[in-house]
Amino acid sequence: VAIMNFTKTTSYSLHVLAYMARHENKIMSASYLHRQLDIPYSYLRSVLLDLSRKGLIMGVKGRNGGFCLWREKKDIYLSEIVNATEGIDVLNKCIMGYEKCPFDNVCIFHSAWTRMRDEILDILENTTLADHLNSTDISKSNINQ
Repeated sequence: VAIMNFTKTTSYSLHVLAYMARHENKIMSASYLHRQLDIPYSYLRSVLLDLSRKGLIMGVKGRNGGFCLWREKKDIYLSEIVNATEGIDVLNKCIMGYEKCPFDNVCIFHSAWTRMRDEILDILENTTLADHLNSTDISKSNINQ
């Protein structure tokens, strides 16, 4: 049973924003990001447009135009990214697949899922792109040792 999977759009958005955060002061074209991240070009254009509309990235016009982070990576929370792409309410879904939790007939997973969901929300609401990059950099350095 898959407890939680982000949509492809959210996954791509997280990859794009993490890449931009690693190269914070660089303006990147869609074709450059496509080559670097191997995201289908037409899908990437849609993701970039959505992220721009939601105020997470900024489009820069002109010959050397492209996209860059709208705010500093320390000010962008993972919950904002999830909310911008699929809505944070995705975490309110029943683990058993019901449209709504039948509160009068709570299943055996209800309390465990509620605790896990709350922990996931806490992580998303308290982790910035900068925090995420620091933790992945630490993990990579531990693997390489």
